[in-house]
Amino acid sequence: MKWRIMKRIKKMKNFILPIYIIGNILYILIGSYLMTIGKFKLNVLAKNYLYLLIANVIVLLLTILIKKKKKEKIIIKKVDIILIFIIIFSVISTIFAINRKVAIYGIGGRYEGLISILYYFSLTMLSSFVEEKHKKMIVYMILITGLIQALYAIGQILQIKHIVRFYHHETIWATGFVENPNFFGTLMLLCFSYSLGLFIDTDKKVIQIMTLLSIFIFSVGVAISNTLSVFVGFLIVYLFVIFYCFKTNKKNQILLSFIFLYLGFYLSYIKGHTTLLKDFFQFGKETTEIIKGNIEDDYGTKRIFIWKNTLKIVPKHWLHGVGIDNFYYAFGDKPLAKGKYFYDKVHNEYLQILITEGIFAFIAYISYFFIIVKEGIKNTFQKKEIYLLLPIIAYLVQAFFNISVIGVAPFFYIGLGLLINRKEISDNS
Repeated sequence: MKWRIMKRIKKMKNFILPIYIIGNILYILIGSYLMTIGKFKLNVLAKNYLYLLIANVIVLLLTILIKKKKKEKIIIKKVDIILIFIIIFSVISTIFAINRKVAIYGIGGRYEGLISILYYFSLTMLSSFVEEKHKKMIVYMILITGLIQALYAIGQILQIKHIVRFYHHETIWATGFVENPNFFGTLMLLCFSYSLGLFIDTDKKVIQIMTLLSIFIFSVGVAISNTLSVFVGFLIVYLFVIFYCFKTNKKNQILLSFIFLYLGFYLSYIKGHTTLLKDFFQFGKETTEIIKGNIEDDYGTKRIFIWKNTLKIVPKHWLHGVGIDNFYYAFGDKPLAKGKYFYDKVHNEYLQILITEGIFAFIAYISYFFIIVKEGIKNTFQKKEIYLLLPIIAYLVQAFFNISVIGVAPFFYIGLGLLINRKEISDNS
């Protein structure tokens, strides 16, 4: 009897880390919902990231100490060394920032300063120590979070009572709990990618049915977000899945998943809730003109204007950038503006890092993502499990045209950590 109790306690201890990470996810979900209904403010959500960061660091240290006590080998990987450099460059950028307070806490309305970035990476490190058999627990919680927000967003566009709606030029936005369709679309893309990967990986009928339903719901979510950057990520992910399924003899899964994602998009289209098809054709025309050398500022919903002007000032701030989340101050006395709109983000996460944190941080980030994805692709084909890789590819693609926000980015950084394989001894990358 005593032996059984001890065995159960030991088994429960293995769940502590994934449950703790799930606690972080629940905080973001509940906090985001409370913001949507006006009971919570974004700056409070961000302020609490400091306390969560401290807690995460303590839990991380305890995890490492416990593993050492058990005499388990802890593999230090290249990405761990690169992460140290990213943190160093981020701190340097903060010290030399145009507005140091903003660099620490983030600009108003965004709050993605040094504290938030360190919080993201603490989640990555914690997630990288989760045992393989417990990773799906965390993924399922992310999917539950996404399903709740997807259903809420559907309720928004259907104008269901007691659901808070946001308008843009008298058009209802599908936002879930993140108050902007672009950010909502990114979350839907992450969840779609997890669902698609789980469907391809499993042979269990119940899981297949559940993931197919999820694929349908998240396809609707992507469609009603009307976010072209997300749609581009969506297409790239599905093309990668087709390649993977042909290489691993899982061709039947392609057809089934396509039927359900097509139904999601078709239903949204015939009900008039998506403009993605029209936007995609417009994107194609603009791309053709850019290839011909005809580049207009308004292309990419004015992203060309932002990028062009940002690249002009990069040489002035190449060493350590203007400071984390300091893009608003990068152009002197007045922010970059076009018409009545001003910009506090570059709408390209990579260019955002370059201008705000400098060339060395930029190289470190690119190296960090590249190594994790490279190793992730290798492990995916070895283990024939794709569900952890797809969301990372999806996010990194849409990041070329979108911005990072504190209500969605943590899910990406958790996924990044889950993709890191600390059991791999033969390749210490």
